[in-house]
Amino acid sequence: MQLPALRRMLLQASALATSKTASFDVARRRRHALESELAAAQAEEDVRAGSARSAKELVAALREQIERQQTDAAPAGSSGAGGPVSARAAVGQAVREVLRTQEEAATKEIVEHVRQEMPDVNVKNVSPELTRLVQQGLLVRPRVGVYRLGGDWTIPGRG
Repeated sequence: MQLPALRRMLLQASALATSKTASFDVARRRRHALESELAAAQAEEDVRAGSARSAKELVAALREQIERQQTDAAPAGSSGAGGPVSARAAVGQAVREVLRTQEEAATKEIVEHVRQEMPDVNVKNVSPELTRLVQQGLLVRPRVGVYRLGGDWTIPGRG
């Protein structure tokens, strides 16, 4: 191949390399911009998730406080004007009584205590109530089917 033809090819190859390098640089800048945008979106998502958790915790705390006030207002075992919530609170109080006298209790023991203390309460509702109390942090489930006091219920005089 002659020298002038090689030089033309060199110029064409150089132009092609410059074009491809510029195209590569554009793609790299775009990727960096997208990564920055993704990081910002993830940070915003984390902040919003934290806010949502805080709001849910506030709702749970307010519900718990309302239930405590209803428990204090209604005598144990009566459904009163509060209906199921008061009965639920009464079951919660019965569960708490059992666990104050012994460190742990099995579901069967708790159901038997509720049956004796509140014969008018349907004992089929005790297990869901135990689950709800665990979710609220008032009870702890150290093993399957065994419960102990937790959260504010472990502090004397609270709840």
